[in-house]
Amino acid sequence: MNKFLMLKKIINFLSYISLFLFVIFFLLLILINLNIFNLKNNFYSLFPNVELRKNIFNKKSIMENFRNDYNVKFLPFTEFEKLSFKKIRIKFNSDYYANKLKFKDSASYKKYGTFFIDIYHDDLLIADYLGNFYFLDKIYNKIASDNDFVIKSINSDLKIERAFDIFVHNKKIFISYTLNNNNCNTVNISYAEINLKILNFKNFFNSEECSESGAAGKIHFIQLNNSKGFLFSTAEGTPDNPGVNSQNINSIYGKILFIPLDNPKDFKIFSSGHRVIQGLNIYDNKIIATEHGPRGGDEINRIIQNKNYGWPVVSLGERYDFQYDNNSVTYKKNHKLNNFEEPIFAFIPSIGISEIIKLPKSFSIFYDSHYVLASLNSRSIYFLRFDEQISKILSLEKIFIGQRVRDLKYYEKTRSLFLALEDEGEIGILTKKKY
Repeated sequence: MNKFLMLKKIINFLSYISLFLFVIFFLLLILINLNIFNLKNNFYSLFPNVELRKNIFNKKSIMENFRNDYNVKFLPFTEFEKLSFKKIRIKFNSDYYANKLKFKDSASYKKYGTFFIDIYHDDLLIADYLGNFYFLDKIYNKIASDNDFVIKSINSDLKIERAFDIFVHNKKIFISYTLNNNNCNTVNISYAEINLKILNFKNFFNSEECSESGAAGKIHFIQLNNSKGFLFSTAEGTPDNPGVNSQNINSIYGKILFIPLDNPKDFKIFSSGHRVIQGLNIYDNKIIATEHGPRGGDEINRIIQNKNYGWPVVSLGERYDFQYDNNSVTYKKNHKLNNFEEPIFAFIPSIGISEIIKLPKSFSIFYDSHYVLASLNSRSIYFLRFDEQISKILSLEKIFIGQRVRDLKYYEKTRSLFLALEDEGEIGILTKKKY
């Protein structure tokens, strides 16, 4: 019994001591946080990276910044501007949701539901990955208002396998897509006069050649010498199985084609050796393309007619599955030594590179002569400054958005960037000032 009482006294004593130490510790934290006797400043000087400070003093440590991309800006801030950022949810047609399982081998289409955007006058046009069309009218008014707005559907007679891009030109909307026949894909472009009630499509380009893993790509209008037409990118292959035709001069796959407006059948190969082009921009007769590489090989390229960009012979990336000999590389690493065009820049690790557009001077004096680059996996946009020859990047600023950004467009009236946000099926609007 005496032993039991003694043990009880010891336990009570230890409890009091623990409570006393806790109270002292708690009071000490209060004194430090209130910076009494300059304790807080002294504590920071002695322990600048202690992890508890971010929770106790509501102040992030230096190490916390490093773990979340040191000095990367988060909206509404960039390095030089404060932007407003709003999002508008899209209610897609029912087949948009029901058909995601159809593309079981594609993370982009199965999980996220890709869609593309372009601007016609004051209306935002949208096409989802199945070729359904939508619009948001009078977008000038949407920027200034805090109200919720409804994305409306447009009836269409287009029946396709999978869409890859849209482009507005001369009161028409063009769409690139694949059709599948006997497990072989053809690449195609159709167009319709823009009408927000119904779109009646006509064929513009249909490939005779098909490929089991072939895919359509980006479209951009160009005037080449005296001929007006479109640059049209194509792709072939699956993640660790490159197509066989990117280096085949007799195939349209893995290429950028020039397709004349007045005679689409008289198309020509403009450049070759491409994997998957996700962005295409032409400004001041300079052509820039962004291209998915394999793991660690996303590229920005200056496209020059009749040049070869090396895929799948050369890439700064490697296989996704790591199934290669550690003493050798899967792809050659020097484009120039192997008679191919060097990329302007390659992202290692890859960012899931997507659209790129020229940013007009009107957006900001701090981003004069800049391009804006979108990304999927890094869920960010990048402000890029090239040299005058578009041969190298002079600066690159990353702005975290938080969603996969598939497409970009600039709207001059409100100096706004429109973003196609895949994760939640939303339109993002970045504006320098509130209108």
